[in-house]
Amino acid sequence: MIFQASFYKTKKILLLEDCEPVRASIKGMLQQIGFEDITAVPDAAQAMSFAAKQSFDFVLADFELGVGKDALQFFTDLTQQALLKASCCFVLLSAEPRRLPVFGLLHGTPDSFLLKPFSYVELEKRLAKVWSQRSKMRKVYQALHQQDLKTAQYELDQIVNAVNSTSLLALRLMAEVLFAQGSYAAASKLYDQVMQQRDFSWARLGQAVAMLQLADYQEAETRLVALTELDEVRPEALEWLACVYLRQGQYELAQKQLTDLLRGQSSHVVAHLASVAVLQLIPQTGECVKYLQKLIQQYRFSGFDRPEYYFTLCRIQLEQAQQASLKEFPAAVKKAQESLSAMPQKLMNASTETPLQALRARISLLQGNIADAKQALSVIESGNTTTDTGAMLDLAKLAFALGEQKQADSYLKQLKDAAVAGIDLLSCCQRLVTLALLQQEQKLRGQIRDWNQAGMSEAEASNTKKALALLRQAFVYMPCNPGLILNLLQVLAQLPADKALKALAKTALTALEFCSLTAANKQRLQQIVAALPEVYLE
Repeated sequence: MIFQASFYKTKKILLLEDCEPVRASIKGMLQQIGFEDITAVPDAAQAMSFAAKQSFDFVLADFELGVGKDALQFFTDLTQQALLKASCCFVLLSAEPRRLPVFGLLHGTPDSFLLKPFSYVELEKRLAKVWSQRSKMRKVYQALHQQDLKTAQYELDQIVNAVNSTSLLALRLMAEVLFAQGSYAAASKLYDQVMQQRDFSWARLGQAVAMLQLADYQEAETRLVALTELDEVRPEALEWLACVYLRQGQYELAQKQLTDLLRGQSSHVVAHLASVAVLQLIPQTGECVKYLQKLIQQYRFSGFDRPEYYFTLCRIQLEQAQQASLKEFPAAVKKAQESLSAMPQKLMNASTETPLQALRARISLLQGNIADAKQALSVIESGNTTTDTGAMLDLAKLAFALGEQKQADSYLKQLKDAAVAGIDLLSCCQRLVTLALLQQEQKLRGQIRDWNQAGMSEAEASNTKKALALLRQAFVYMPCNPGLILNLLQVLAQLPADKALKALAKTALTALEFCSLTAANKQRLQQIVAALPEVYLE
């Protein structure tokens, strides 16, 4: 043995293996190596629960964890929830060869991969190797864990200059630290130095990504296209190539790379989210809805389910509802409500609370429950600290619809400030979608004004049905504007009583209760109410 059994006796290890006989066998090996504090569980849910309660020194996780789950996703969940301490060693186990991520060490990746079947001797060698590597890089990982890039860079310099078994890993991490600091030219130079010693595919990939960040898109594309021919870096190359095309507004080409990536890695969450974003940017709203519905159906009960699928689907369906005809409107709103209600309880946490509340409030407003929507906005604002760009836009739309112009503008400013350039695919997509939605929101405000003016022009020309359609369209987006409401009611007073219009009339009258009316508006309202069919006033 490389380490004494007494060393392992003091360490805590988490074993995640869904096959009971295999789990028992590996546990026996761990006991033979010297481990005493062993937590062995059959699924990711139990593993997450134990990880939340105590810190482990080692985690062994079988790659296949049942339908729709794998150990890489489990690792990502642990990392995002900060449940892995800086010194913890994470090892993947699998009966088939697995490829560990090549780029993105800074954000965390498993330490190693062990192919089944293996002996306790092989297992101990692997555990000892990753522990030794972690130990030599201990100060680096601690600094990265604390997001202290300056200290991490200093510690990496010491390791690189010492020229030992971890120097190569230190170089890879150093380049990514430079990326995180925005020093893309320096990172490219470092990769060049590595390439002079040996033609590493990860260094070639790093060079291409550096070219992308330096906006040398042609060179980045050339390098990445070549790298898509190499199996060990093909997924990352396709991902970054999609980013190259997105940066240049070539959405169809970006979509093609994502399709190729998903063909080889069907559960690639980032690629799915990016595909949704591309469909929004093209735009292909109908296809985007179908894509999201398919994702929800496929991953609803798996570890790959994401709240973004439900939120984005609900937002698109709300927009479709606002554009729907009077007859189709109730069913369209109900569809959005059902999509949001379908989100599993397991996805509801502190980070999803504000987006959920904002979307529920928007739905409530469209259903005519203005008081509830106002109350919800007040509650959200009293404790809102969200950085979710989708939630910011929802709140901006909600505030604007409720007549809170200053609040709406404040949210739009926050949204604009949040639309910063990111280096990875997901950040790139989020920024582009945010900017596109901001532009749409600003354009919408002009359209509402135009609908209102055009509606009154049609009313003056006695084209009351056209006037009603235009004014109703504006009212759906801005139901708490007194002038607009009075215009709508005036046109309703000019039309014969119609049960199909009763709900619209009652919603408009209710909305006036939440508006401040001038003396002239009050007088006008009295005249309009006197002319309205009695069925609308019941």
